Amino acid sequence: MSIRKIATSAEQLQAQSAQMKGQLKKKNDKPFKNFLRKIGNIFILMIPAFVGAGIIAGKYDFAN
Repeated sequence: MSIRKIATSAEQLQAQSAQMKGQLKKKNDKPFKNFLRKIGNIFILMIPAFVGAGIIAGKYDFAN
C-alpha cells in the first residue's frame, strides 16, 4: 500500500466515524434521556461527599 492510499482510507474512516457518531447522537437525543443525564451528573458530583462523610463518621464512631 502506498502512503497516499493509507491517508485516503484514514480520511474515509474518519468521515464514516463522524457520520456514525452523528447518527448515534441524534438517536440518543431524547428529552427523557437528557433529563436523566442531567440528574446523573448532579449525583456523580455528590459521591465523593458521601464517601468523605462516611469516613469521618466511621472515624468518629471508632474514636468513641
